[in-house]
Amino acid sequence: MIDQPASMPDLTDLLDWRSLNDSQTELSSDQLQTAARLSQSIHLPDQRWQVYLAALAALGFEQWLSDRAPDLRMTSTDASIWQPAYANLIAAVCNVQVDSFKLCIVASSNLDENQVSFPSAVFDIPDFAAHFYVQIQVEEEEQQVAVSGFLNYEQYCRYQASASLQLEQDWTYTLPITWFNSDPNALLLNLRCLEPDAIVLPTTSSAQQESDTVLRQKLTTLQSQLVTKPVWELLTVEEGKTLLQNPELVNWVYEVSAQARSQPLINVGLWLRNQLDTVAQELGWMLMPSLTLSGLRSLEEDFYKIRTALEQQGVQIPATARGAYRDLRWEQGSLRLYAVTWVVSQELDSPEWMLLIALSPQQPTQLSMHLKLEIKDETQLLFEQSQENTNQDILYAQVIGNWGERFWVTVSADHAVFEIPPFGFELEII
Repeated sequence: MIDQPASMPDLTDLLDWRSLNDSQTELSSDQLQTAARLSQSIHLPDQRWQVYLAALAALGFEQWLSDRAPDLRMTSTDASIWQPAYANLIAAVCNVQVDSFKLCIVASSNLDENQVSFPSAVFDIPDFAAHFYVQIQVEEEEQQVAVSGFLNYEQYCRYQASASLQLEQDWTYTLPITWFNSDPNALLLNLRCLEPDAIVLPTTSSAQQESDTVLRQKLTTLQSQLVTKPVWELLTVEEGKTLLQNPELVNWVYEVSAQARSQPLINVGLWLRNQLDTVAQELGWMLMPSLTLSGLRSLEEDFYKIRTALEQQGVQIPATARGAYRDLRWEQGSLRLYAVTWVVSQELDSPEWMLLIALSPQQPTQLSMHLKLEIKDETQLLFEQSQENTNQDILYAQVIGNWGERFWVTVSADHAVFEIPPFGFELEII
């Protein structure tokens, strides 16, 4: 059969990005922006990044197929990844059509691993099952993707029967990379020469109205938790299958979880471009000049002192950092709130950014005020510290987040409380 895996070369050679040169495809800026915009419609930070990669994989695969096999027609407008309610639950590209074949595309970002993670739904739920499962290597920094392997549904079933893969906690299967055929030309040969009915797909089961009703009742009781937790932490695997087969419930879960992201965002990522978004401008934020010590000394004396004190405590601010400030005023006095950000890591698996918050009284007579600083993410309190005498030490906090993750800052000064709209570092500006 022409879809059998090719003989496997030495694994280190197979997993070398350079070995994928024949299928490497350049991503355009428009494609990166399309994927980034989609990711902003996803509510949980961890899922957001995976959806971003999956969207790049879909766009890159479509470009590769158009370049290499223009005779094959790919249709992806109905793919799950372009439906935010489904992408919010499954970070895979299901229901891609290439002529008469159904494909499922999954992104990976680390060729050093000997395995790849697939959502269980793409195998276990008939609506998402595919003739071929295509693994796409995404190198976002280089703006490239490559076809790194594929297998068909019947091969998966045979391998699963012999290996008895266990479901992971997050409802994924971890598949050995040796299950995949690493030759992209073999995939094109299958798509051109094989008949779709040569690969038998599962059929949709009968109506599940009773289980839908029970699940709907349970989801209603979990409504507040859906805002901050992935569904695999709240439902059983069988309940998850029921959910994914009910479009009405899928949309309801998406709308409920959207409530957490309705608040205006201060996009600190724009600060690296020397820009302020509308929310920051309306709240009176002002960009600081270069954060080098020489630049600060004359233009921002207060923060120069803060930075010097922080460095004495081992807190280093890189030259690439950018910051902004705003004044918090109440009847008894005023504070200056500083926020500084920089990129910590651009690794595909864990891109991270830093947010540094610092407070400075604006009048010497305010040194004895009671200050309190709190920082929360979407699920928990990350930092809380109080200070009675602001002349004793710098009140500051540092938090690290993934791109797209948000942080809420609350400042209390005497009896005044200031709740700051969430800070975020959005993908679209990178």
